[in-house]
Formats: sequence, C-alpha cells, structure tokens
Amino acid sequence: MTKRAPAGLAPEPTHYVNVDLDVYASVPLDGFVRALGDDAFVLFVGGARRRYEAHVELASSHMAMSADDTIVGLIRCIRGLPRPQRKIWDGAQRREFNVGIEAGLEPHGFELRLQQPTLEAIADVRGALVISVYSPDVGQAVAPTTVRRKKG
Repeated sequence: MTKRAPAGLAPEPTHYVNVDLDVYASVPLDGFVRALGDDAFVLFVGGARRRYEAHVELASSHMAMSADDTIVGLIRCIRGLPRPQRKIWDGAQRREFNVGIEAGLEPHGFELRLQQPTLEAIADVRGALVISVYSPDVGQAVAPTTVRRKKG
C-alpha cells in the first residue's frame, strides 16, 4: 500500500523536532526547575500527593540544533545544579531525555543517530532515553466528507 498525501498537501518529510527533559518524582519539582535557571524553558511543572512531574526544554534549542547538542545542553544544566536540587534529580523515579520526531509520509526510512558520548552522558546522570514519534498532521488538509441520508 502506498501512502499519499491528500490532494493539495505537500508532504513534509519525517524530521527531528526537539528533546524534552521529563522528570517524575515523589517530591515537588518547582525548586528543581527554578535551579535550572534561564537555560530551561518550562513546559509544565506540577502534581500532587507524591506524584510530581516537570517537563522542560533547553531554552536555546531550536531545529538547527542536533539532538546530541540539545541533550548535552540539558545534561550541562543538570550537572550545574546545586546539591539539594541534584539530590531531587538523583532521587526522581524517572529522568527521561525524550527525543521528539515528527513522522512524515517520506522518506520511507528515517534514522536519528546519537553519538556514543551523548549516550554515556545520559547514563552518567542516570537518565533514560525515550523516543516519541508523532504522526503526520494530515487531518487538517482533508476536506470534510458529506453524509447523505436516504429519504424515506
């Protein structure tokens, strides 16, 4: 089966989007996020009853930065944390570097290769690598269908 973009829609190729740092802990993460400073752009921080989470991006990240560069920048922020906030990081239930990829209808295959020093740095700060692939957003370009009802 060949996948085709709806008429009038130029297919956008599969591409790397960004890396989010996702932290899940049993303690509030507001102080942890503040300690990351201006280098972090906060997407969400909150929670309750020993279920807290924070989701941040590297403030300077943009599509021209590679996943390696973005991850290394986030790790630099973590390594620069004051001791109390570093203990929060170390004690978190999950510490994830979530690489986002937006799928397109082409090319047939897409590879995002991380360098060995990046993978070692993730392991060194006790993080996990997560890959999120988002489907192409072709729904907006598809004309709504009309449903005709049978009379009588």
